[in-house]
Order: sequence, then C-alpha cells, then structure tokens
Amino acid sequence: MEKELSFLEDLGFDEAHMTEMMEIFPNTVKDTILENKETITENVNYLKDLGISNYQDAFVRFYNMFLIEPSSFDDIFSKYDREDLIIKLEKNVAIMEHL
Repeated sequence: MEKELSFLEDLGFDEAHMTEMMEIFPNTVKDTILENKETITENVNYLKDLGISNYQDAFVRFYNMFLIEPSSFDDIFSKYDREDLIIKLEKNVAIMEHL
C-alpha cells in the first residue's frame, strides 16, 4: 500500500507526512485516495500553485476535501482574496473545514 501512495511523494509530500498518513489512515481511506489519484493530484497542485505551503498538513487533516471535483475545489478557494487566504491557511490550516 505504501508504494501505491507514492504519487503523493511526487507531489512534494515529505517522509514525515507519508509516515503519518500510513499510520492514521485506515485501508479504506488509502483505497479511496488511490481510486481518486487524478482528482487529488489536480487539487493538491491547485493549492501549491495558489501558494499554500502547508498543503501537506491540509491534506492529512482534510483529505476528503481533496476528493471534490477540481472545478468545485477551485470554486471553494477562488471566492476569497488570494493573499488573505494564503495568510489565514498558513497560520491555521483548520480554517479549511469552514471554507
């Protein structure tokens, strides 16, 4: 299973986050992640391109948001001022659940 999630390493996930996911995510979540690899890749890249540096923490805490269809994911974030959103998410990634 760990090798199968290696696409996340290609997206910039570090060893600490990979280990954390392997420990805390049940197999059903890992399966869901694998089944939605393309959507997750597009959504992670969207946050990275937006300038969110703590996207790894966001994914570990709110992986289910990254399963949202990419245009809807974009809509969630694009309604906010980009710079303000970056500051707020980097200060406290937990606000992501309220977007």
